[in-house]
Amino acid sequence: MTFSYVDHPVIVNELVPIIRRAYLDLGIQIELVMLPAHRNLKAVESEEVDGDIAYSDVTLDGYDTLIKIEPSMVTAVIVLLCLPDIQCNKEILFDDTKGIVSTDTIYKSVQAFYSKPLSRSFYTINNLSIISELLVLKRFQYGIYVLGESQVISPDIEHLKVIELFKTQTHHTVNQKYAFMKDEISAALQRSMDKAKK
Repeated sequence: MTFSYVDHPVIVNELVPIIRRAYLDLGIQIELVMLPAHRNLKAVESEEVDGDIAYSDVTLDGYDTLIKIEPSMVTAVIVLLCLPDIQCNKEILFDDTKGIVSTDTIYKSVQAFYSKPLSRSFYTINNLSIISELLVLKRFQYGIYVLGESQVISPDIEHLKVIELFKTQTHHTVNQKYAFMKDEISAALQRSMDKAKK
């Protein structure tokens, strides 16, 4: 089976090994394909890939052909990153004078979470992993990023201000053609997660 994933330290270092072990337990070898954030779920939906390693629940709305596998793998924290010497609060999200970099997927998640219209000064890209880098290079003053709830902030961005916006659960997803395996995958995933905690 082939799974897409987003280049993020929690996904690459923690979740990929859990998924590999779960499918190996089922006697299935997996292949991985890194895709831009906005393409992952579309690739699963169109059967270009069989599933996605882990996607946050807030972005799964509207994808009826995807099966969400329990249990949740990690709590994702959507955060606002700001350069250290500027104003930093949630109101930035609604201020048209503040340029904010985000992936289009995170932008849609934030838009779905808040009831009032977001700033028209969002700049969307399709590579989650470079958002913090763009702030470090001072190409932007603000960025929306995703952290794992227990993720240690890397030294290159620890000087940035971090404002928590909201939390969402993250699940492994597969195309609906694998619905017949849902319970089997779920049990293997739970066993793999239990081993990871030891």
